[in-house]
Amino acid sequence: MDLEVVKSDLAQLSMESACEENGKMHQGICPSEPIIFGSHDVDEPVNIKGISASVPDVPKDVVDEWPEAQKIHSFFFVKYRSYEDPKLKAQLEYADSDLRKKDQARSQLIEKMRAKKSTKYELDEQIRPLRTENDQYWTIMGEKRKEMEPLQHALGKLRNPNSVNREKGVGLCSSEDELNYVIKSLHYRIQHESIPLSEEKQLLRDIKQLEGTREKVIANDAMRVKIQDSLGEKDVIQDQVKLMGVNLDGVRKDMQAVKEKIKTLVEERVIIKNEITKLDAEVTAATESRDAANKKLWELRNQRDKGNSCYFQNREFLYEVKGLAAKKDIGALMEKEKKEVEEFMSHWNGSKDFRDDYERRILPSLDMRQLSRDGRIRNPDEKPLVVQEARNSYENVTVTKTNIKRPTKEDSISSPVAVPVVEEVMKEAKSKPQKEAKNSKPISSGKPMEPIELEDKGEFYVPEKAQKDLPPMANEVVDEAKLKEMKREEEIAKAKLALERKKKLAEKAAAKAAIKAQKEAEKKLKAILHFYPPFFR
Repeated sequence: MDLEVVKSDLAQLSMESACEENGKMHQGICPSEPIIFGSHDVDEPVNIKGISASVPDVPKDVVDEWPEAQKIHSFFFVKYRSYEDPKLKAQLEYADSDLRKKDQARSQLIEKMRAKKSTKYELDEQIRPLRTENDQYWTIMGEKRKEMEPLQHALGKLRNPNSVNREKGVGLCSSEDELNYVIKSLHYRIQHESIPLSEEKQLLRDIKQLEGTREKVIANDAMRVKIQDSLGEKDVIQDQVKLMGVNLDGVRKDMQAVKEKIKTLVEERVIIKNEITKLDAEVTAATESRDAANKKLWELRNQRDKGNSCYFQNREFLYEVKGLAAKKDIGALMEKEKKEVEEFMSHWNGSKDFRDDYERRILPSLDMRQLSRDGRIRNPDEKPLVVQEARNSYENVTVTKTNIKRPTKEDSISSPVAVPVVEEVMKEAKSKPQKEAKNSKPISSGKPMEPIELEDKGEFYVPEKAQKDLPPMANEVVDEAKLKEMKREEEIAKAKLALERKKKLAEKAAAKAAIKAQKEAEKKLKAILHFYPPFFR
């Protein structure tokens, strides 16, 4: 880090003072007065191209002509870079995707529950007016019944007393005339019919009873006359009661239809309410699962941040250094530089883990600047550092085509993202040898042909030459030598093609890794800015 400081406190040195300090070496050379150009051995001023040499604007001091250069103080501090473990990164990506999936599933459940609640609200809105209408029908029926009660009471009084009130087997007559007629008929039987004495006594008792009901018959007759005067005749009252009954039946039918609608809607509401209860339980479980996934993600992030604690401490230290540089506190900067370098070198010389960790952190920066491990400019034929490290870190995750291993339970747990890769590689490994076996034949020579192994290409056999191209048996030794030479040339050509293909793939992978590293750095910086207070940003 460079710091530019302008020296303004020191006084400028004149030519005279400089000559006094170095008088031993420059005696007789430095004049006691400033030199005026153009005045050597000439008393009068000399004009050069019409310009006088005694112009007052000409500089009279060397300091005015060549001012002292500004001093730039450079201080160098060790910079720690952030590092992300590939395994931890895979776990973070899986935890992040798992959290998004669970959050999305929870959101879908919430949307379903909201839709069910909306449907329940609509059913409630439909049930509410129906219940109001049902209450109105009940009110109408109550009013109709109240209107029918006096008419029914009057009809009860107008009925034949013989069928209502009976006293010892003798009913009340409907009128006094009827009572007189009945008593007269009984007397006629006693007088004109020949009946036994016992029956005659019974008829006398009946006549006595009928005479005892005369007052009631007269009272009933008077009440009947009064009812007929107020409500009308019996037939009229019955017609009114029938008409009210018909109206009441219509109201009862309408109320029954409303009750059926209410019953149907209530049943639907109960079903939806049960579904809402189930969805609520599912949302609660999904929320707990989401919270657990979120907790796991935060734990992994805290683990990542804990691994990069030296990076955060170094960043705070650099902020402090920048503040001192802005204040131009050179002494404090020198002290911090010395202390920081000594502390770093003590860790570097005392711990191999520290050196390995710092190397892992610095490799992406070196690769981005096209540098090698020791800081030299990387040659074109050198491999990128990041791709090599990425390949070494993912050896336990990816599977090559030549050596296929089924993932164990531990591998599936530690690297769940690599399971689809393993399946694809296994399918390709099963299908490719069959295709190659159809297109290629083994060489029928004395010795079996060994398979040629190229990286990322699997195993294959060199095609056999046709039998007609083979020389006679006499020249068998020479032909075998030529065949070996041709085979070697073919192997070299194929190896060159594979190497070129490998370089292209490495360049593409390096470019992708650089872009991905830049995106991850930006993402991590955003996350870091979210954790730290505003004055660290």
